[in-house]
Amino acid sequence: MTQIVPLTSNKHLKTNVKESTDYSRFSTEHIVPVVIREIITLSSEYPIVFIKNAKTEEFMPVAMMGLKNGINLYCQTPQWDAPLKPLGFNNAPLSLMKANENSDDVMICIDEDSNLVSETEGNPLFTLSGEQSEYLKQRANALLDMAAMTQQTSAISKYLEEKNLLSPQQLTVKLASEENNINIGGIYMVNDETVNNMSNELLIELKEKGLLPVIYAHRASLHQVPRLIAKQNQYDAKQK
Repeated sequence: MTQIVPLTSNKHLKTNVKESTDYSRFSTEHIVPVVIREIITLSSEYPIVFIKNAKTEEFMPVAMMGLKNGINLYCQTPQWDAPLKPLGFNNAPLSLMKANENSDDVMICIDEDSNLVSETEGNPLFTLSGEQSEYLKQRANALLDMAAMTQQTSAISKYLEEKNLLSPQQLTVKLASEENNINIGGIYMVNDETVNNMSNELLIELKEKGLLPVIYAHRASLHQVPRLIAKQNQYDAKQK
């Protein structure tokens, strides 16, 4: 459950936020949205693919952290043991929200039901005089940076779509606990055929936009699928 409300000094003067590497709140999210800027880094740990939002039909990149709906293989326990994590993991319990539908102004919100919120421990969000603490200023700047990166990611994803670079694909995996192969659909990739058939003009355009390394990292990240298969086999074995 979440109780997300605007953050105000009047209501949250004594509110603190605890730092934690417990990301079990993502335990049921097998795919996690990422931003373009982190694809190269994350590609050494997770398969990075694109999906289409069913409502907006916009594309966005995601890190595959599980092979089955509802199971994030990295977040089943409070102990985080992977070397890399998506930037979005750092946001909670704070978030940004538009002040109103007709404005670009944003306000900071807080999830009052988060276990990271406390009145007895953690980092204070406000000084006793009601001013933003240095901690809150740092977190607010991080949220604004993340919002800017999310906008950039949306624009780049749209560009890749317009250039017909994203093709629907199906991953087929074999798990030890399953008699038949599992087919994973609904994902989009920049495939070999697309890359091989690119015009020189498009290659130059992608290079100038700095997107070639991102595309190559996205494609190389698919080599991390066996890592997910191994983790899924381990998870299934523990459930018996």
